Amino acid sequence: MSDITNPPCALEGAKPDERTVLDRTVEPLRKAMRRFSLALLIVLILLPSVQVFLRTLVHRPFIGAEELARFILICVVFVTLPYVVSSGASIRMEEIMSFFPRRVQWFLRVLFTVTGAAAYGVAAYSVAVATLKNLDNATPTLGIPYWVFFSTAFCGLLFSSVESAVQVVKAFLNRSLYVSFAEEAPPEEPDLVTVLAPSNKDGGGA
Repeated sequence: MSDITNPPCALEGAKPDERTVLDRTVEPLRKAMRRFSLALLIVLILLPSVQVFLRTLVHRPFIGAEELARFILICVVFVTLPYVVSSGASIRMEEIMSFFPRRVQWFLRVLFTVTGAAAYGVAAYSVAVATLKNLDNATPTLGIPYWVFFSTAFCGLLFSSVESAVQVVKAFLNRSLYVSFAEEAPPEEPDLVTVLAPSNKDGGGA
């Protein structure tokens, strides 16, 4: 029995037309999480500028700005975690895996994705338990409920588990584990040969 073949795209990001049905199913949620994380990053960047403006011109600093910045930073970390999982942006050391036979590579990919799905699922469950135990607690300055902190962690870890579960299926099918996004594609560069070639409108050279 021959070794299981590993297509060239198996360790790369799948293009939109190569995505599985599961990828297309979770795509709306991926877009929502990415847009939410972008909004949080914008607020995180603007917050220091607003604080400087209030301190220097209005002379009324925003009390609790540091606490809010920490809160947004925590949210950004967990909201972007599923994106890291789905795109394979974490450290994978797949150069080491390339030394193993194809069959061993397939087994390791399945093992890693199953482990990831289980680990993220257990972490999400732990956060849910912690949330239920801290429903009445809040931050000291702004009074942000702790369940708001924990909710972003729960959603990020839960969706990371879902992304890992999708990768489990793709690993079994020997498909590309990771996806790429159109927004990340580099701009197309013009063909230098075409640009530098002299035009031949008159049907020939001089």
